[in-house]
Amino acid sequence: MRIVWAAEALADLEAILAYYHQEAGPRTAEAVEKRIVSEIVSLRPFPERIRVSARIPGARELVVSKLPYIVFLQATPEKIVVLNIVHTARKFPT
Repeated sequence: MRIVWAAEALADLEAILAYYHQEAGPRTAEAVEKRIVSEIVSLRPFPERIRVSARIPGARELVVSKLPYIVFLQATPEKIVVLNIVHTARKFPT
């Protein structure tokens, strides 16, 4: 199963890594990137194991363990599309 990154998701990841690089250093930024990407990759065999999003119709939500981020994805039989990576403190419209 392929993993496809939307432009918004790549921009989100770049912003997250830039923040950690500046605030905590390159090793921390690398560890954060590794955790986020590895959790997304771990979905390949069974992407339906994560919850259906109540915030984005047709999407699923992956809560990144030990980090304050939620990854919004869409899963099809052929691919997983990473839509966004959002900090958990973000306020969503009701």
